[in-house]
Amino acid sequence: MIARGAGGPFGGPQGPYLLILILLLLAFLNGSLAAPILGLIRDPTEENIVLFVGFIVAIVLGITVHEFMHAFTAHRLGDDTGRLLGRMSLNPLAHLDPFGSLLLVLAGFGYGKPVPVNESRLQGGRSSWAAVALAGPLANFAIAGLCAIPLRFAVDVSGGVYFTILESIVFYNVVLGLFNLIPIPPLDGSRVVYALLPPREAHTWRTFEGYGPLVLMAIFFFGFRYLNAIVYQPAQAILRYLTGS
Repeated sequence: MIARGAGGPFGGPQGPYLLILILLLLAFLNGSLAAPILGLIRDPTEENIVLFVGFIVAIVLGITVHEFMHAFTAHRLGDDTGRLLGRMSLNPLAHLDPFGSLLLVLAGFGYGKPVPVNESRLQGGRSSWAAVALAGPLANFAIAGLCAIPLRFAVDVSGGVYFTILESIVFYNVVLGLFNLIPIPPLDGSRVVYALLPPREAHTWRTFEGYGPLVLMAIFFFGFRYLNAIVYQPAQAILRYLTGS
C-alpha cells in the first residue's frame, strides 16, 4: 500500500499512478521485477500454479481484513467515516483498488484502497489514531497465526495443495504486517510514530507524508537488501516458528 500518502510530488489524483509507473520502469531497467506470475509464465507447472494461487489468495485476504480492521477500529473509537463509505466490510471489492490489484498480479507489488479516517472524530486523540493504524498489521499477524495451526500440527504437509496455500497465507500476511509497520509515511508504522511524538514534532512529521513514497521507492530498488533484512528474512523466521518447520 505504497500509494496511501497525500501531498508532495505524488499527492495529486494521478500521483500514485505516476509513482507506480516509475517503479515499474525502474524494475524493468534494473531487472528486479520478480512477480509470481513470471514464474508461472516461464514454467506453467502445477507447482507454480498452486504457488500463484496461494499468493493471490493470501494478498486478497490480507488486504481485505487489514483494511476492514482499520475501519472497524476507527468505528469503535468514534469515527464512522469508513463505515459510511462501505469500508467496514469483508467484501474484497470494497478494499481492492483495480490498478493496485493489477500491479499485484503483474509486478508482485501494489496497493489497496486506504480507509479514510477523520482524526478529529476519534476518541482519545493521537493515541486512538495509533490504535487504528496498528489494527491492520495486527490483523495480518492474526491471520498468519490462525492459518499456521493446521500446518504446525499436521503429520505431513509436503506436496499438498491445501498446505501450500496455507503456507502462502501465513508468509505473505506476515510480510504485509511487517512491511506496514515500517515507520515511513504513508505506512501504518508512521502513524504510530506520529502518535508518540510531541505535538510540534508530530506536525513536522505530517508535513513529510507526501514524500514517503519516494523513500520507499529508493529502498525498494536501491536498498532491497535492507528491506530483505527487516521484512523478508524475519517473515521467513516467523513462518518457521509458527509452523514448526
